[in-house]
Amino acid sequence: MWKRVLKMFIGLYLTVLALSLFLFYTQKVKLIESIKERQILATTMKKAAFEDECHSFLRNTHYWASLKFPKNFDPLTEHSSYLKSYLELIEDITFYDQFRFIDLEGKEFFRTERVANDSIVISALQNKNYHPYVKAGLQLKRDQIYLSQISLNKENGEIEKPHKPVIRTVAPIFDNEENQIGLVVINFKMKKILDQIKSKVEEKNVYLLDEDLRVISSSTKTEDLPYETANKNSSLDNILNTRAITHNRDSSFVANDHIWSQQSINLNGATFTFGSISNLPSEIVTASNWLIALEIPPKVVKAELQPLFESLLTFNIISIFGLLTLCYIFQKKKIEKEQFYTELENKNILLTRSKNLLEENNSMMNEMNNSLGIRNKQLSDFNYLISHNLRSPVTSMSVIVEMIQKEKNPDILNQLLPKLGLVANSITNLTKDINEYVAILDNKEIKIVDINLAQLIEEVKSEFTETLLNNSDFEVLLDLKAWDHISYSKFYLQSILQNFISNAIKYKRDDVASYIQFETALENKKKVLYVRDNGIGLNLDKHGENIFKLYKRFHRNISGKGMGLFLIKSQLEALNATITIESKVGQGTTFKIKF
Repeated sequence: MWKRVLKMFIGLYLTVLALSLFLFYTQKVKLIESIKERQILATTMKKAAFEDECHSFLRNTHYWASLKFPKNFDPLTEHSSYLKSYLELIEDITFYDQFRFIDLEGKEFFRTERVANDSIVISALQNKNYHPYVKAGLQLKRDQIYLSQISLNKENGEIEKPHKPVIRTVAPIFDNEENQIGLVVINFKMKKILDQIKSKVEEKNVYLLDEDLRVISSSTKTEDLPYETANKNSSLDNILNTRAITHNRDSSFVANDHIWSQQSINLNGATFTFGSISNLPSEIVTASNWLIALEIPPKVVKAELQPLFESLLTFNIISIFGLLTLCYIFQKKKIEKEQFYTELENKNILLTRSKNLLEENNSMMNEMNNSLGIRNKQLSDFNYLISHNLRSPVTSMSVIVEMIQKEKNPDILNQLLPKLGLVANSITNLTKDINEYVAILDNKEIKIVDINLAQLIEEVKSEFTETLLNNSDFEVLLDLKAWDHISYSKFYLQSILQNFISNAIKYKRDDVASYIQFETALENKKKVLYVRDNGIGLNLDKHGENIFKLYKRFHRNISGKGMGLFLIKSQLEALNATITIESKVGQGTTFKIKF
């Protein structure tokens, strides 16, 4: 018994194990995606904060560039009073580290430095024409602002200590006669901003990189811009040995069990209005593009996934004990059942024989019921066909007889008498077809013959008073170029055509010349008949589901029994043909029949 229990257990447990591993994998993927989404959000917030600070620097610089300075501006002597109020402004803006005016030869003609958080001093002038940011500034056009790389401030070629990370903005300045007199250069302190950027988010490591993927600031390092001091190769590749970080695209990905999210900061060529009076945009020219990268280390990823591992282990332990118990109980019951089934085997043989005999009897009864159902439907269709198909020719005959009785003109009488013969001939043909249909009911089959479609349409057309005379306001149009013969039940097809013409006449519009058109086509090697009219049409959105149902009428102001379309569909489906409809209210209706 235990051998059977273990065999069953292994089969079941392998399935449960595969399912649990699949669920674990899908949940792991979902969890990692959720982590990546949070990481992307955090990266976006870091990027937005950095860009906001850059915009603030640029906005401040644009303010100074938009001032109209006095002609031959000399801020230290002649125009010192002009600059006095601005000095107070410079002193109050605490993230200004240095504020300078530089002439068109690259020499300072005004320089202030911050010596304390709330105070500045005017310091000795220097020649800056060799600095890249000054060279770039002298190339600027009006309404351009230069944004430098982030670097450690240097004085006289030496890195200032303690280290002071700064970013510089440069913009051309003009006097009140629109002559460029030099540049405004502002050093902005970056320490607090870099500290905010590299502050950790949910144990994520944060990196601000330059265009060469060198680390400007990182939550893993206490010093900013390490590549400017001792570590000359402080790029992300050297620190973390990953080459997936790139400026080419913003993305989130997994590399070496680390989850990364990166977003680039590209300000070069961007334009901003900064709320200027002229409302002209200022173009940003920058020497560097930056990249914000967030990293989730493997230990943090593992901690996030730990509950999944624990759930997987717990589920499998419970499954092992549960399946062993289930298999033992099942096999024990199975052995008992096998003994019970052995005792009932002989009785089952007798019951099977009785069952087979009963099934044979039921099958015979079902066949009889199906035959009766088919016969009842045929009789119902036959009853309606007789009453419906005789109505039109009898009515036409009555109308013609009445017209003959009242007409005195011999010419018109000569026209009506042949028409009466046509109607009489139609009734004779219908009688023959009814006899044929009775024979079909007796033979339980539908007779298929070759039908000349144009000839049959002409026969049906002669049954209606609206189409008897040539001057009628209703036309029957034929376009039978694709095919004009078909193998079908003549009785059914004649009834179908009668219903189409009858409906087209009944639902015609009074304000147009009405018609019904029969057009043949070949689609996918099948014969197709299009029946079009320009009558009052149907609202398919409202009545589409009931179009071909029995006793459904859609125009209350027009008499009818709601049998025509139902009978058409029934007669078509009896010989495996299909019908569809397209209709617009006030435009007409098109039926498509596939034989």
